[in-house]
Amino acid sequence: MKKIISVLLCLAFVLSGVGCSSGGGGNSSDPDPSGTETEESTMTSETASQNTETSEINSGTETVTSADVTTSNSAAATSTSKPAATTSKPANTSSTSTPAKNYNLKMSDFILDKTVHTPNYLNGGFEAYTDYGRHGVTEYFSAAVAEKTIKKRGLGSLYYAPFDGFPRCAGEWVYTFLNLNGYYAGDGMLAEGCGWIVNTPKDDKDALAIMKNWLFKQYSGLPYQLDPKSDKNYGMCGHSMFQHYMGEWGFAMVGAEIGENIFMHQAHLAFTRGAAKQYDSISAIYFSNWNSGTIGTWEQYPEWPQGSSTGGHSPSLLKRSYIMAYMGNVGVYAFEVGSRLAFYSGDRIDSDGCYELSPWGEAMQELVGFSTKNPDVGINYTPLGVVIDYYTGRATYSTLKSGGSSRVNKAFGYFDNTAGDNMTNDLLKMLYPGAAGAFNYVDHRANDESEYQVNTPYGDTHDVLLQNASQKVLNSYPVLLLSGDIVLSKAEITRYKEYVKQGGTLLLNTAFLKFFNEYKAQYNGGSRQDIADGKGKVIIYGPDYSVTNLPSILKEQLKRFVPFEFSKTVEYLVNVKDGSLIVTLINNNGVTKKPSVAPVIDNSKAVDLTVTYTGNLPIKQVKDLSTGKTQSFSGKSVNVNVGAGGYKVLEFVFD
Repeated sequence: MKKIISVLLCLAFVLSGVGCSSGGGGNSSDPDPSGTETEESTMTSETASQNTETSEINSGTETVTSADVTTSNSAAATSTSKPAATTSKPANTSSTSTPAKNYNLKMSDFILDKTVHTPNYLNGGFEAYTDYGRHGVTEYFSAAVAEKTIKKRGLGSLYYAPFDGFPRCAGEWVYTFLNLNGYYAGDGMLAEGCGWIVNTPKDDKDALAIMKNWLFKQYSGLPYQLDPKSDKNYGMCGHSMFQHYMGEWGFAMVGAEIGENIFMHQAHLAFTRGAAKQYDSISAIYFSNWNSGTIGTWEQYPEWPQGSSTGGHSPSLLKRSYIMAYMGNVGVYAFEVGSRLAFYSGDRIDSDGCYELSPWGEAMQELVGFSTKNPDVGINYTPLGVVIDYYTGRATYSTLKSGGSSRVNKAFGYFDNTAGDNMTNDLLKMLYPGAAGAFNYVDHRANDESEYQVNTPYGDTHDVLLQNASQKVLNSYPVLLLSGDIVLSKAEITRYKEYVKQGGTLLLNTAFLKFFNEYKAQYNGGSRQDIADGKGKVIIYGPDYSVTNLPSILKEQLKRFVPFEFSKTVEYLVNVKDGSLIVTLINNNGVTKKPSVAPVIDNSKAVDLTVTYTGNLPIKQVKDLSTGKTQSFSGKSVNVNVGAGGYKVLEFVFD
């Protein structure tokens, strides 16, 4: 059973750091993906808690068979435990049918294994944190008034920095390793012995070992106290996607920094969420207002001359990232420097004796208000598992390489990309169109926020897993897609074959046929071929390491499993509750902001779109959770306007 970790959280400038009484712990399978492991890949035919009388419900254009499963909804903020562990089979869709009379939608109609997909939380529920104490707030504001304002105005839970009494935490450690040897990191630590000038890795396996050894050595002392034998370590990545490695090493919380100069927010969420599921950890997102050396402090301070009312990121980007993260089931969202950015100045106090809120503070208030009013948003539905190679080492920002500076995207910030690495790069570019700047990291100084979060026809429907994910985790996704420089062990091959036989759909590039002789023998050499195997199927596509023919296949699979259609392209998420489905719509177009320049809003980029439920259940009501009002609908469709840089959250309630 997954564990809810009850802790006190402390975040510093670049880190969410926590102390706790019990940890999520890693459930790593195949720590060495070279093939030396032996693992059973057998599965139970059905979960023991299923009712023998099953019902069918159309979740898209095909039918998903479901059964009554009695569990508590631990996605609510009041939850205290995970549902009991089960071993589920991948969805095996068959013919479309009309649901039985008086059928009520169940979470299990979509979520194949709640023990994998129910998120871990701090203190039983989602928490938004705003920092206080490290960044000179007490020099310019009254501590008592600041604390009163944060609490009274609903700006999140207060945490204090730096790290007083909260051990075993490391923030932005990959960025520090790759870029800051001999310099002080944002949390005040002097980085030593790091980077690829000091170290010369023989291969990617050696690079990962060097980084791991450095991490636990560098952060072993106060105030961090990382311990490789502990299950109470906490960490966050910045400019990299090493969340899974923290999971492998037993970290109780894995997180990603976004904002700052970090493009492709959705990818960071997919990596963070996937790692948390694969390793039974808490997931965290940490938003930094810093933008290319500027920050939106609203007033200038002597130690931060880069601060101004036009510095940093736009409140719109903060809102969109928070809604994405909250509806995406992260356990923690943190506002970096929130206690300074939320207020205009220390001499602007309102009639309640609170500091006047800046536009940034008003955005924080809106967001925390939304999550407070909507504490139960169910389980975020991600039917697609994107499986990448164990030694992917995705680092988009690296300057300390032997032989000169480099800011291009390289594996572990060092090695030239292989064909498999380029395949994953191309896949991410496909999933997040317009965010290609994350792979051309030459200079962010001219960025305008347009590549941080983007509209996409694929939505936020996927988690990223490493190839060594357990059978249980793999089976919780109806569709799996392999990508990258993958070399499968015998046990892993067995796992993926078993996944298909039990009803899963495996999207397999021709480059990986060498690991599946029976599929290779049946392949006729075309650009696509479907091969049935047991209750599932394999969809083979080519050419080798190319995603050229993947868009149509992926859209086809999403149509099978996502129970909504959208008339126009936006970013979307789907959450599932017993009795309802929640659709989040985010319009990432229409707001741009360059460093040190005020945001520019183009209202012509507002989107009028139709959201259509494609299932067979009658709709009782549609609620707009972002406004608290009832939304009109006709038949199975809702017409909605999403403003430039705006969002809508709609709950479809069924009879």
